[in-house]
Amino acid sequence: MRTLLSVLALLLALPAAALDLQPTTLQLPAAGGRSELWLHNPGPGHWQGEVRILVWEQQADAETLRPSDQILASPTRLDIAPGTRQRIWLLPRQPAPVAAERAYRVVLAPSAPGLARYSLPLFRGNPGPLAQPRLHAGIEPHPSHPSLRLENAGTLHARLHELTFVANDGRLTVLLPGLAGYVLAGRERHWALPARGDGYAGGHFQARLQDGRVVELTTPDPAIAASAPSGL
Repeated sequence: MRTLLSVLALLLALPAAALDLQPTTLQLPAAGGRSELWLHNPGPGHWQGEVRILVWEQQADAETLRPSDQILASPTRLDIAPGTRQRIWLLPRQPAPVAAERAYRVVLAPSAPGLARYSLPLFRGNPGPLAQPRLHAGIEPHPSHPSLRLENAGTLHARLHELTFVANDGRLTVLLPGLAGYVLAGRERHWALPARGDGYAGGHFQARLQDGRVVELTTPDPAIAASAPSGL
């Protein structure tokens, strides 16, 4: 009996199955075409669930996701055994070209408790030379809760990393290390900032875009553009 309990305790202690995903950002061309997502289950258990496609919308203070039938996934039901790979095809329901970039989320929703859930960005549009993010920055002042406002007037999403404040004397303060977030094409986002005695006056912000370049986000009247396209 003691041996059986020990075995059960060992099984319960094993980590739940987690998937390796490739790529982690998905891109569909503006006119038709398809993309593929590869899933690998290194074990130790099965990963079971379903694929859901959600429209990704963004407002200044919130992001919303709602079900969509504009993008088809195949297969939609998943049962991935340990040590195996699974390919998911993604394609638009209507192959007609889209004029502006559209944003979605590919959600892998588990069917059993304890399994990891995944949400990957999917963009449909042509990331060509003329498709660029154009960011305009501003500060929303508040004595204890200031915020950074970024508006993307361009035709391509902006993915921001390492959001940093550069003080007037050149000192750098990293506000959000790693992935800071996205500003979708034609949308605006706010980031809460820690309070500073100078109220962020006299300095500027900078961040690294998806193409690897560090760009200056000056205030109050900035206009920066990412000149290199990226499908990331």
